Amino acid sequence: MNSNIVQKSKEINVSRRSFIKRTAVVTGGALLSADDLLAAIPERKVLKLYNVHLKKTFYAPFFEKNYYKLSGLFEINKAFIDYRAKAMTRVDVRLINLLYDIKQHLGGDVEFNILSGYRTRQTNNMLRRHREGVAKNSFHIKGMAVDINVPNIPLHILHDVALGMQRGGVGYYPRHNFVHVDVGPVRSWRMG
Repeated sequence: MNSNIVQKSKEINVSRRSFIKRTAVVTGGALLSADDLLAAIPERKVLKLYNVHLKKTFYAPFFEKNYYKLSGLFEINKAFIDYRAKAMTRVDVRLINLLYDIKQHLGGDVEFNILSGYRTRQTNNMLRRHREGVAKNSFHIKGMAVDINVPNIPLHILHDVALGMQRGGVGYYPRHNFVHVDVGPVRSWRMG
């Protein structure tokens, strides 16, 4: 192999951590040092998800030491299962991180109840025929949405926290006791 090519690949292979160390970031008018920025990245991210239809809790450490953990991501995929079709998909990592950030804002040992995660197109079409407010091209079909509530957290507080994130759609369904969050365009609505 040509030594110039090997040298170039070594130069290009910069880890995220070393890139951050070499870069200063400006946020909100404040200059953050690399050490401040690295301190802001959690060493470990964990979600606890309770699928109400399966009556099962999924404990998912999905991020550790700067890397996503496949075993944790797989646990999340299982928690989001379309229980009607017995089908899973890969849940969008932006949604996973949004849930983690909501958890951080709520504080404590938060466990999300999942009322609806992933849906096959067939399940979504069936729900559209029987329920109001189900979108034809729902983000649930793409693994980009979830309907949740949290035990011992008032629904309006969960809604306000999700809305404040401004990272996608937030639907408020107080009559059915859930908040819809997705990582599509930023928008909000209320049903019931």
